[in-house]
Amino acid sequence: LFGFDNRLRTLEANFFEFMQMNQFAGAVSPILGIVQRYMDQRMNEAVNVTVQIQSDRLRDEAQKENDEFLKTVDDNMQKIIKEQVKEQVKVQVSKILPRIKHAMNKQLEAKVLTKPSHSSKTSYAVAADLLEMELKKILIEKIEGNKSIQRSDEQRNLYKALVKAYKSDKIILDTYRETVTLKRRRDNDADKDEEPSA
Repeated sequence: LFGFDNRLRTLEANFFEFMQMNQFAGAVSPILGIVQRYMDQRMNEAVNVTVQIQSDRLRDEAQKENDEFLKTVDDNMQKIIKEQVKEQVKVQVSKILPRIKHAMNKQLEAKVLTKPSHSSKTSYAVAADLLEMELKKILIEKIEGNKSIQRSDEQRNLYKALVKAYKSDKIILDTYRETVTLKRRRDNDADKDEEPSA
């Protein structure tokens, strides 16, 4: 019986040792699961950060390309508009110029027929000035009608210079007109004074 007892004790000791090892394995097993979940979470975070960085970079590149494309389109549109305005001004001037010349020639013919020969040179000079002034006025109206031409500082400055030249010409012609009107009145008054004595 002593042998049986001894075997039983050995068996109990082995069973107890086995149970302790089994408990250790049971305690270690959840740790492996926790470590695995932690590693999965860290991997997901790293992937998300990488994806976000890549998305931001691609979005920035796309925005830059879009901005460059829009700038190119805007520049091309401005060039096209400038060319169209130039062409329209040429067409309008070519249409209006013959009418102005015709009207000026009629006025000149009438003045040349009624004025002494020394004033015909002055009439031609005045007619040329009137023609130039009328062309400036037409050009100013066309520029004002098309606001897109006033985008750049250079165009704005040219427009202002044209308006200033037009106003100066107008002042000179108005002064000339007043002088001619006064001279005609004096001539008419002189003619009236001469008639009773004749």
